[in-house]
Amino acid sequence: MGLYAVTMEESHEKLITDSEILELSLKMEREGQAFYSSLSQHFEDPKIKAFLEQMFKEEVQHEKLFKVMLEKKGNQLYGWEDKKELQAFIKENFKTDIFPKIEDLLKEGSKFENLQKAVDFAIEAEMVSAEFYSLLGEFCENLEAKTALLLLEKAENEHVKEVLAIKNKLLKQ
Repeated sequence: MGLYAVTMEESHEKLITDSEILELSLKMEREGQAFYSSLSQHFEDPKIKAFLEQMFKEEVQHEKLFKVMLEKKGNQLYGWEDKKELQAFIKENFKTDIFPKIEDLLKEGSKFENLQKAVDFAIEAEMVSAEFYSLLGEFCENLEAKTALLLLEKAENEHVKEVLAIKNKLLKQ
């Protein structure tokens, strides 16, 4: 009886559609843009500022890519619609915004502590993004979209390394 109850409960759970997943990806990239744009204004080091401005530009490019994917998708299914692992990942990691608002991070504590916290959030957000794009790519049945997702995953993993370098630079100050 218990197994049947779980199965019935799961069957009534609304699955996230392919289009909603692409919309979520767009939202994530827009949040990243706002985050990096705001964060760059709180650093005085020209190299860090330039890097954060570059991160903003890359998030803009990622957003454009998802817009194209969404436009091309039409009624085509990408293969994500019934993947429980992907659905669980989304429900677990996207309960709130991936990137917090900088203003919320800078309310308390010293500027140095707040910048460290913001950089830590950026690292976590980039890691979640990379894992998300990896899952999307793994389950994607459209070759063009799968290739784009692989490139996005690689870019997000590079972002993790670059933001870690900023963190290390901050710790040395």
